[in-house]
Amino acid sequence: MLELIPYNQEAFNTKDRVTIDLIKQGEEFLRQFDINQELVVDTVSIIYKYVRKRGKFPQNLFKYFIAAYYINSRHPMAFPAHQSKKDFCEIFGMKQSSLDYCVNEIISTLNYVKILDDMNYPYFLNPRKDIKFNLLKKVIKTKVENAMMNFMLYHQAINPQILSEEIVGEIIFEMSLFPEELFRQFYELIEDLVENQLINYTQYVNLQEKYFI
Repeated sequence: MLELIPYNQEAFNTKDRVTIDLIKQGEEFLRQFDINQELVVDTVSIIYKYVRKRGKFPQNLFKYFIAAYYINSRHPMAFPAHQSKKDFCEIFGMKQSSLDYCVNEIISTLNYVKILDDMNYPYFLNPRKDIKFNLLKKVIKTKVENAMMNFMLYHQAINPQILSEEIVGEIIFEMSLFPEELFRQFYELIEDLVENQLINYTQYVNLQEKYFI
């Protein structure tokens, strides 16, 4: 959610006032279109965080608000979201190339996770703020730690592929965190996260080589 700043005109410097004014203009700009109004506040929050991370406003500010709305509207739980970029851009009178550029700038700056469904439509996750994604990471951390203990205590080798299959089955089918139709996409994402988690255990590599290679 957008961080609220207490309104105290005297405490604001020029930069603060300009930031608030531009953010408000962006909100008003979005609300004039036939879009999901419930997503506007979180969309503005994306731009606020983007601006704070970059330290300056982009030149074509409204294009970035449109791109932020595109990102915000395409959470995996929105699946299937098969509106073409062409149709989306026509709502705002924006070029697809401009949308792609602004989306890439935002997700690279804020480290969003991007996945593509089987029809190549994109979906986006905020790894810092998304509750379901953070729960997914906690499940991965717990499973990897348990696998490490079994390895060190009982010499049970860790197979990242099998471990990833178990985790994706749990978060998709048991916990229903994400749509079943995105099973393959989340398996690939989880496999990468499992591999990265295992890297943190330097003992794992040494013990694996000692006992199983």
